[in-house]
Amino acid sequence: MPFRDLPGVTQCRFRKGERIMRAGEPIEYVYYLTKGTVYREVVTDKGYESILGSKGGADIARSLVGILAAYNRNNRDISTSDFVAHTDCIAYRVPTEKCKEYLRQNPRLLEEVLQCSMDEYQRVIGLLQTKREGTASAHLCALLLERARDTEEGLVVSRKCTNVEISKLLSIHKVTVSRMLRALKEEGCVERSAAGLRILQPEQLRKYADGELILEYE
Repeated sequence: MPFRDLPGVTQCRFRKGERIMRAGEPIEYVYYLTKGTVYREVVTDKGYESILGSKGGADIARSLVGILAAYNRNNRDISTSDFVAHTDCIAYRVPTEKCKEYLRQNPRLLEEVLQCSMDEYQRVIGLLQTKREGTASAHLCALLLERARDTEEGLVVSRKCTNVEISKLLSIHKVTVSRMLRALKEEGCVERSAAGLRILQPEQLRKYADGELILEYE
């Protein structure tokens, strides 16, 4: 039985930037995305907005918004994060208990949800390690390579991936992001174009990402 046929399920739409779930609110529903991308965001102790994960994709497990938070017993079914529509979204709103029951009846899907949980856990650990080791520039270069797409101009990171979004993804201040990008421009690794950020020297960027070279920035 698909999600849309479960009792109490309704379809809903969210505009880009709209909050689907808010930190501090009860998790009465989870959302199965059929279109769009949702970011899970928190505010750090220093007041920075940080993106801890994203939802949206071809498979069900990566399109369930809020399901991992619903299994966190320490928070007593209260969301500790904001879930924000990164794009316009269409989703099925599923009562949390009905979703859990569905997962119990489909152990393969539950296993995939657990794998998604581990992926998010590893990402958060990586962010903490970045803070501890001061390797933010390496993670920035890795992120640029990950987001780059082949175009007529070569490898380009879309202009939709702004400095603000990068700062949230890496959990560092946007001023630091600007300094690192300026250093990469001065090194001749990247340049701005109408399409976005064009990568001129991908191999050099990979060396920064792998830690073979250290990017100096002020």
